[in-house]
Amino acid sequence: MATRFARPVLPVLGLLLLPAIHSGVATAQTADASEWKLRQQAADSTIRVIAGDISSTSLKAATDMANLLARKNGLRLVPIAGQGGVDNISDLLYLRDIDLTIVSLDALERINADNVFPNLDRRVAYVAKLFNEEVHVIVREGATDIGALASRRVGVGPKGSSGDYSAQTIFQTANVPYEAVHGDYATALMQLKQGELDAVVMVSGKPMRMLEGLAESKLRLMPVKFDVGAMPNYLPATLSAADYPGLVPEGETVDTIATQNVLLAFNWKQDTSRYKKVATFIDQLFPRVGELAGQANHPKWREFNLSARLPDWKRVDAATEAVEKLGPMTMAAQSCSPGDLRAALDRYFTEANIKMGGEISKADAEKLFIGFQEWVKTQPVQQ
Repeated sequence: MATRFARPVLPVLGLLLLPAIHSGVATAQTADASEWKLRQQAADSTIRVIAGDISSTSLKAATDMANLLARKNGLRLVPIAGQGGVDNISDLLYLRDIDLTIVSLDALERINADNVFPNLDRRVAYVAKLFNEEVHVIVREGATDIGALASRRVGVGPKGSSGDYSAQTIFQTANVPYEAVHGDYATALMQLKQGELDAVVMVSGKPMRMLEGLAESKLRLMPVKFDVGAMPNYLPATLSAADYPGLVPEGETVDTIATQNVLLAFNWKQDTSRYKKVATFIDQLFPRVGELAGQANHPKWREFNLSARLPDWKRVDAATEAVEKLGPMTMAAQSCSPGDLRAALDRYFTEANIKMGGEISKADAEKLFIGFQEWVKTQPVQQ
């Protein structure tokens, strides 16, 4: 008899359990929906920036910006170490969820000219020109100019990096052949000390932490001659013994060149969520850029000028609008480099017919400063 009633009992039990099963499925679906909502909120409030390698100035700069924004509720900036140059632009164009990248202007211009990524000038837009990074050519004692490196092995960092492009610029300008050796810089410096390389070309803002341990070595920083016609994306720069004890003779300086760093975004349409996220980042960062010049951050932030332009490249509309909102006085206080302020002060003296000579009292100095501040308020922001 037990066998006769076993089969009908199973469907009945299934019917009795059905509401509980549906309840469990509904609960799981609700939990999944809640989890998805939290994930979406985290994604919408996070912006990712690809910078240089772990020892680079650009990664430190990205970290400084992340720390600044972390003090305020809202957007979270996540810095990611990259290889620079071609790889960084490729990540911006093709890697999922990358919103920004930092590259050198020289690399950007060359990549665009070589058509590595078709229509690049229409696919990206710059947020801001950051600061300049010096080109460091490290050699062993005895090499005094680029000619001494003819046909020699030169470490230039990863292929397509800022170091690689800067080395091409330097050696092509000097009409000196060389053998480019690609790889990471830590290995390149070790090979240089061991005699396996004859030089290493590195691009980073001074002072570079990676070079701190070389003070007692027999390595030196070699001068690089600036050629304004052949190096349109560079500026003249100097490295001193104060920057690099041991690598530069005491009391001396070494002439070199510097390339400009650029913070880039994908050129999203304004009605997209990705554009709105970049715009939110700009709106939160720009009014507070003056805080980046603090001692806890990289000293290169003291050179940052938010109003600096890149004439041949499109700027993110939100960045242009944010600069306009700040106004001239705010811009001068928060983003003018020391060189810009010095030039502005000289112009103020000329327009105010003030002739400087000898020492002035503290009271007179204070009057001059107040007058300069008031004059700055009247000056238009350069876009």
